[in-house]
Amino acid sequence: MPPHWARCRGGRWGEPVDGWVALLLVVVVGGFLAWYAHYPFLPSKWRYAWPDSKHRPQRQALAKARRARRTGRDTADRIVADAERGFADGIEPLQRRVQELGRAREELHRQGPDQEVKPELWLWPLGLLEHELLFLKEEAAEGQAEPRKVVGERLPLDGLTVKLEHSQDYVYIRVTVPDGTRRSQPYPRHQEVAADALVEAIHNQVVRHEESRRDLQRRDADLVAEIGRAEAALAKAEEAGRPELDEAKERARTERARADAVLRAARDTWKTDAGGLRPWR
Repeated sequence: MPPHWARCRGGRWGEPVDGWVALLLVVVVGGFLAWYAHYPFLPSKWRYAWPDSKHRPQRQALAKARRARRTGRDTADRIVADAERGFADGIEPLQRRVQELGRAREELHRQGPDQEVKPELWLWPLGLLEHELLFLKEEAAEGQAEPRKVVGERLPLDGLTVKLEHSQDYVYIRVTVPDGTRRSQPYPRHQEVAADALVEAIHNQVVRHEESRRDLQRRDADLVAEIGRAEAALAKAEEAGRPELDEAKERARTERARADAVLRAARDTWKTDAGGLRPWR
């Protein structure tokens, strides 16, 4: 009858074992032999392994050194954790203040959609928003009989001037932008009163817009100054707390090195007493 290792997974005799099964057996057997050839269960070294051997004090000393190393490293970790927590407690309020001021500045510059201003005074194709003057136009809408009204041009109100001029048959709303470019929109003379009302509304909204812009600039400057002060306070707190944190980390490194040295010495002692064998951990 062939040996049991020649049986295939299906249970039939005489067929070769799958390659991966054979590889697994080789790894397991090889690992066992490697472990057996070293510490601590060589027959000639049993006296260093069994609890009732005369080398129990050496094993106890090694176990004590391991516990001392764990304790030392735990102490080092606590030293660093306490120092980092203290450092964070000192700077986190200042960090939050800087972040809050930064968000406030972002919010200050985040404008919502422009609201319509006096739509009852609009005269086609001019429309007025809080911060823009619109020139509207019509374009064909697919599937619809009536064209739709869309924005053809937007003129920011910054530095914009507007006035009403007359000719024999028309009145003109003339708009000038800061670069000197002009736009004109004619209306029949019978719309002169309505055109004058729109010119007045545009002029007044330009004034309000510029007041709002100046107020925005003042508030932004105040926030920039406050952010600068908060960042300076944060940097000062970090600079003041950094030496204590660095000192704690150095003490932790010293404590870890001391704990490692204790265990290393115990291992070396074991190696000397155990005929050249080092402990397995």
